[in-house]
Amino acid sequence: MSALSDKFAKGRQAVAERSADRLENAAATAEAQPPTRPSGPQHGNVTIMKMEMLKAENEALKAGMPSVLLDAREIRSSDWANRLPDSFNTPEFAAFKAEISSAGGNKQPIKVRPVADGGVVKFEIIFGHRRHRACLDLGIPVLAIVADLSDKDLFIEMERENRGREDLTPYEQGQMYASAIDGKLFPSIRKMAEEIGEDHSLVAKAIALARLPEPILDSFVSRLEIQYRWGATLKAAIEKEPEVILARASDIAKQRAGGNQVSSPQAFDILTGKSSSSSKRSTRKVTVGEHVLMITEGKNKLAFELPAVGRDKQSRIEKYITELLAE
Repeated sequence: MSALSDKFAKGRQAVAERSADRLENAAATAEAQPPTRPSGPQHGNVTIMKMEMLKAENEALKAGMPSVLLDAREIRSSDWANRLPDSFNTPEFAAFKAEISSAGGNKQPIKVRPVADGGVVKFEIIFGHRRHRACLDLGIPVLAIVADLSDKDLFIEMERENRGREDLTPYEQGQMYASAIDGKLFPSIRKMAEEIGEDHSLVAKAIALARLPEPILDSFVSRLEIQYRWGATLKAAIEKEPEVILARASDIAKQRAGGNQVSSPQAFDILTGKSSSSSKRSTRKVTVGEHVLMITEGKNKLAFELPAVGRDKQSRIEKYITELLAE
C-alpha cells in the first residue's frame, strides 16, 4: 500500500512540474512578443480616440491643478482668440450652449491665467473660448483651471487644444497664426510651425488666406465659410489682376445690397472668373432716376433689361457695348 501511495505522489509531482514548465514558457513567449493592439471601436475610430486623449489630458490637468468655479464676467478672451463673432451665432453653438445648460455647467474645465489690469477682469483664457462664452451667455459660473503661462506658452497650448478638436475654420486658424506672427511670439512662420508641431505649408496657407484683402474676405457670406483650397487660387488671381478681382468683389457687394442672394461658392466663382453647371443666375437692380435697369448674370451670359428708349439712345448703347467688347 505504501508503494502504491509513493507511486501516486511521484505522479502528482511530475504533473505539477510539467504545468510549471508550460506556464514559464508562456510567460517567456509573451515577453518576447510585442503586445497586440486591442481591436474594437475604441482603437479603430479616430473620433473616439481623440475623445479618449482629451479625456486623459483633462484628467491629468485636474490631477495637477484642481478646477475652480469662476465668475465668467471676470474672464476675458485672449489677445490671440481664434473665434469669430459669427461662430457664436450658429445652430451648432446654440446646441452646444443648450448641452452645457442641461448639464448645469461645463464639465470639462477651460484653462485661464491670472491678469492684473486693476479692473473687473481677473483672468485671461488660455483655451476654452466656446465654453466660456456659453457660460457667460447663460449667466452661470465657469469651471476652470488656473495656470500662470507666458504669452508664447499660452498660444501653444491654445493652438494645440483647438487643433485637437479640429473645429476651427481655415480663416479662424489663419487669423490665429497671423496674430502670433504679428505679435512677434515667433521669429518666423517656419519656427512657429516647428514649435506647435504643425506642417509649415499648412500654416503658411492659413496665414495667406487670413491676409487676403478685406473686400475679398467680405465677398463671402461669412468668413467661416472660406475653404483652404480657395486661398491659393484667390491669392494668385489678386497678384495677377488686382483691379479686376477688387471690381468683382465690389460687384458682389452691390448684388447683395440689391437683395440678391450670392452664396460663398458663387462668390468664389465670380471672384476667380469661373463658372460651373451648378452656377445659378443672379439678377441685380440698378435704379437710374425713374428708370430701372435689370442685370442678369448666368453661365457664360450677361443680360441687360431696360425700359424702352428712343432710337438715338439705342444706337448709343449699342455703340458703347460694341466698343467695350472690342477692347
